[in-house]
Amino acid sequence: MPHIFERKCLRLLDYFLKLIATLTNVLQHQPDLIIFQAPPLFAAIPALLLGVTYVIDAHNVVFQGIWYKLPLSKFIIKQAGAVIVHNFEILKIATTLFPETQFVSIQDPIQYISKPGSKRLENQILVVCSFASDEPVDIIIDSISKLPHYKFVITADINKLQLSQRQRLCKCKNIDLTGFLPTEEYHTLLCTSSAVLVLTTREATQPSGACEALSSDTQLIVSNSTLTQEMFGGWAILVDNTVESIVAAVQALNFQDIDLSSYRDKWNTSVRQAVMTLHTLVDLS
Repeated sequence: MPHIFERKCLRLLDYFLKLIATLTNVLQHQPDLIIFQAPPLFAAIPALLLGVTYVIDAHNVVFQGIWYKLPLSKFIIKQAGAVIVHNFEILKIATTLFPETQFVSIQDPIQYISKPGSKRLENQILVVCSFASDEPVDIIIDSISKLPHYKFVITADINKLQLSQRQRLCKCKNIDLTGFLPTEEYHTLLCTSSAVLVLTTREATQPSGACEALSSDTQLIVSNSTLTQEMFGGWAILVDNTVESIVAAVQALNFQDIDLSSYRDKWNTSVRQAVMTLHTLVDLS
């Protein structure tokens, strides 16, 4: 259900209409189980009203922001048949906040991305970002400016940046601002870049771009944290969020094909085991 209204001042009305639509669907189909993504947590209201077991697929912000503090949120979390989180650090945070709730950590499964016949461009670096609040944008811009012999491809919307940041980024002659790309074009970009650069300043964050690098056998430069060490440390280059660390990592890249299939297999095995745990918790048989 995409947003009906783009204006944020109408978002409550948007959510209310979706709530009615969800309630209608539940009444029509009479499911034994409802799984919904959160936020928003109040998507559970139809299940609560009709006594249907529900599972919450909780994005990190549910427990790192204000969502769990809003009216009804704590009750909704406590009444869930189970709550899915997506990495072990969020699991620790969530179980501390709600020790009586059944949680299970399930990572997104990794699917192999390939483009037969594609050739990696030796000095092309794909910067996977959305210019979000947890991304060190100024450090990214400064790093790009200090690496003039490398081409950096960015798919994020440059209009999200402050004017001064846009101006600084556009002064760099070694960038390609593609804007949003269709999936197939983005996969081609993944498979033709020599490395992926993914940076975050937020703890307990599993960068999607890092998973895409794993999917596509692409070298990865990623912010160093206890989570990224655990998830990607066996093969990725971990960096501090400093210009010096990022520049050194790019310059140290060894431009060769890599095979990450064993890491994908191990990852997906853990996903299947976690899903089996979820089955046990809510008796999905």
